Amino acid sequence: MAAKPGDKDDQGARLASVVSELGAGYQTVGKMVYTVLRGAIENGTFAPGEWLRQETLADAIGVSRIPVRTALLQLESEGLVTFHPHRGAQVRSISIAQIEEIYRLRLLLEPYALRLSMARMTPERLATMREFATALDSAETGPGFVDTRVEFYRAVYDADYNPLLVSMIEDLRSHVGRYLLSLHFKPAHHGRHEELVDHIAKRDLPSAEAWLYAHLENVRQSILELADEGGGEDGAGALEPPTKNVRQLRS
Repeated sequence: MAAKPGDKDDQGARLASVVSELGAGYQTVGKMVYTVLRGAIENGTFAPGEWLRQETLADAIGVSRIPVRTALLQLESEGLVTFHPHRGAQVRSISIAQIEEIYRLRLLLEPYALRLSMARMTPERLATMREFATALDSAETGPGFVDTRVEFYRAVYDADYNPLLVSMIEDLRSHVGRYLLSLHFKPAHHGRHEELVDHIAKRDLPSAEAWLYAHLENVRQSILELADEGGGEDGAGALEPPTKNVRQLRS
């Protein structure tokens, strides 16, 4: 029988690929362990609600339990895991109320970032956006897709001139993105990202904003549908990854 997410052997095996990707080149063991565990949470290797066994994590990374515990405590301070007395650490889930709040904030911040960005658009940044949009629309879901999406929206929102604003947007996106990535389902499109670039290239701010509003609202509604399939019943309930085969969302 296949191991379920969170089983000891399965958890170590899943973490091994993250260690291979992120575990090299650090001067300290503590920094390396923190980077690996944070990466595993952010890219969906560890699902929301999954219990993290310190011994299993330490064995998979090849370190003692001390730097693992230190890293988990840091991740708790950042809101990515929760420690439960006598039970250990658990990847934080997300509630329906939190989803609603996240998308209310995104609908405020992202159109504002778009307006600021379009006011100082350059041909070079537009070309960069086009390149990332093409890659994004053809990418498979996974860590590579996440990296491309980050770079695309940093170009769209002009992260060089609006670093704090873009950082706030990325933080909001990551809360829901971790939940979606944990599902590992095939992606579905609301609208191709190249359409947004077309509007920006024409300096058509109303159409660009309309695309963005529709995209965010479509994703919000789809996530709430996903929550219903996963058994979420009210605004306070925590959402766990559903077992039904539902479409993956690209937020």
